[in-house]
Amino acid sequence: TINRTHVSLQRKMDKIKELAPSSRVATPHDNVYHSECAYTFHSPYTTEKGILVSLKTFVGTIDSLAPSNDLFVRIVKRRVPKDVPNSTESNSEAPTTLGMGVEGGFAREEDKYDTISTHSIVYKSPEGNLTEFPVVYNSETATISQPSEGERLPEQVLLSAQSILRHAGWAIQQEVQSWQLDQEPIPVSKYAANLPVVNLDKRISPRAQDWKCEKSGATDNLWLNLSDGYIGGGRRNWDGSGGSNGALDHFMETGKLYPLVVKLGTITADIDTADCYSYAPDEDGPVKIPNLIELLEQRGIRIASMYAKLLCIVTSF
Repeated sequence: TINRTHVSLQRKMDKIKELAPSSRVATPHDNVYHSECAYTFHSPYTTEKGILVSLKTFVGTIDSLAPSNDLFVRIVKRRVPKDVPNSTESNSEAPTTLGMGVEGGFAREEDKYDTISTHSIVYKSPEGNLTEFPVVYNSETATISQPSEGERLPEQVLLSAQSILRHAGWAIQQEVQSWQLDQEPIPVSKYAANLPVVNLDKRISPRAQDWKCEKSGATDNLWLNLSDGYIGGGRRNWDGSGGSNGALDHFMETGKLYPLVVKLGTITADIDTADCYSYAPDEDGPVKIPNLIELLEQRGIRIASMYAKLLCIVTSF
């Protein structure tokens, strides 16, 4: 019986490995629906099963409505009263100030309760059976891990789940977008139309794990130079924090000839959301690049195929 159970689990793990490449890593520009089910009123707090969020579409749902042969991260949350053993007399007094979270005011929900969250990776088989693998999410470091015992999940699956759990979520994104509408529009770079392009044989890998700063080897906050394909780190702050400064140093070292860069990780099927920057002294700030698609395709990054894959995922869901 034990051997039969092991074989069954191994088959499920093999299926998870097959599905792993379809697990996407959410970027700040993706819509992630992890606060409620897209089809019902269920939220992570509603029942002990919480909600399931697809690693492929980032859409929240519940067990019975989740599509089969897919991977999900389960999010379950519950509120428990805070243990305050030495409650002062003032805590029980009626509010004297019209406000929340201030002295003499009304207590906020977070002041009265702690939120306990649990998570797991869920595989739903073609027959509709659910197999769960517990994971631990550290909200302070925004990282996910597996218990030391048990089968090890593919790294891509863990990265996808981690990106969903650390994401701000659709509701907050809508608030940010509303705020951004009130800001000054980002200008179109004057250098985009006639940008010099060299080293056309240099192609960018579609695998994010292959990206690194060509100066320091750093693997985060990376910017692609649209003229020569150089990958460099973002600006270094005055206190030494931030990026490796590789992208800006490259601009200076190449005679200030190649000013336009795009941040890797922000390039999606919605090309208008990509973060672009101009190092040119007369611009030196965020810019719009109307011919960004063409410039990226010269480096092997094909937006059309990204859009086709996204459309296929959405319609199949």
